[in-house]
Amino acid sequence: MRFFPHYVISGFSNMYLLADDESREAALIDPGYFDGELLKLIESHGLTVSAVLVTHAHESHIAGIATLLRIYEAKIYSFRPKILDYPTIPTREGDVIRVGKLRFDVIETPGHSRDSLSFRVANLLFTGDTLTAGLTGTAAHDQAHHLLLSSIRKSILTLPDDTIIFPGHGPPTRVCLERADNAMLNELCPRSRSSSAFF
Repeated sequence: MRFFPHYVISGFSNMYLLADDESREAALIDPGYFDGELLKLIESHGLTVSAVLVTHAHESHIAGIATLLRIYEAKIYSFRPKILDYPTIPTREGDVIRVGKLRFDVIETPGHSRDSLSFRVANLLFTGDTLTAGLTGTAAHDQAHHLLLSSIRKSILTLPDDTIIFPGHGPPTRVCLERADNAMLNELCPRSRSSSAFF
């Protein structure tokens, strides 16, 4: 697997490019912007984007889709049936998305938005705005906030300690670090590994 994080100044958001070594098929998670730098990254490694994985349909995570689809024939995977008027493959809890030999497991994590999804491949978890390092996502009202916390506790904090979290904004973190140190979750666990490295 090849993995390339890409930071976008517009919206201060992260997008992630993951590719299968053999087929060179790639998935792009949350294309909030699509510029020449990203195109150069994709093309310089001989990759083809065949899948777009959307954690949620806020502008800073989807604004680059229109440009991307002018270049690549990619399928869009989202909780919503349409993104920016483009049809998607509606994606739900327990679904599996395959890109070459890569397997992405879909986890529903509503709360920040109704359509929030997280995607897991190997020990990497892409959480969009559901969970970031030391913080949780925002929520529109108390009920949504409780739903957000429930999503994190049931679907993310139960994953193995060494699961690396790549959020929509900010730096990466790990499951046990968030379980131990994220005050917004009000849950503690014994620190089982050093916090000095994510990989």
